[in-house]
Amino acid sequence: MDAFDDLMLGYALKKLTDVFEEVMENSKSTSSDKTTGVLDSSQTKTAKRLPVWLGRVRVNTPYQVTHVLIDQMHASRKLNRDQRFAAQVALLEALVEEGLAMHVASYSVAIVEKRLKCFLDR
Repeated sequence: MDAFDDLMLGYALKKLTDVFEEVMENSKSTSSDKTTGVLDSSQTKTAKRLPVWLGRVRVNTPYQVTHVLIDQMHASRKLNRDQRFAAQVALLEALVEEGLAMHVASYSVAIVEKRLKCFLDR
C-alpha cells in the first residue's frame, strides 16, 4: 500500500469513526427539537458520504484496515479520548462483521507470523 492509499484509508476510517462517535453521543443525550433539526441536516450530509468512505475501506485488505484503525485507536487511548476509543471499538466490530477488517485475535496472529517470518528469512 502506498502512502496516498494509506492516507486515504486513514481519512475514511476517521470519518467513519466520527459517524459512530456522533451516533453514540446522540444516543446518550436528550436533545431539544432545535438541536435535533440541526443534527438531522448534518446526518443527511454524512449519510451521502458514507458510501464513499466505505468504498475506500473496501479497496483495502482486512489486514490493512485493521492495522490503520488499531493505530488510530492507540492514538485515542494516548489522548484519553475514551468516547472516541469506544466509537472505534464499535466501528472495528462492525467492520469485522462485514468482513472488511480482521478480528483482533486473528490480527495479532498475523502480526506475530509477520515478525517471525522476518527472523526466518535471515
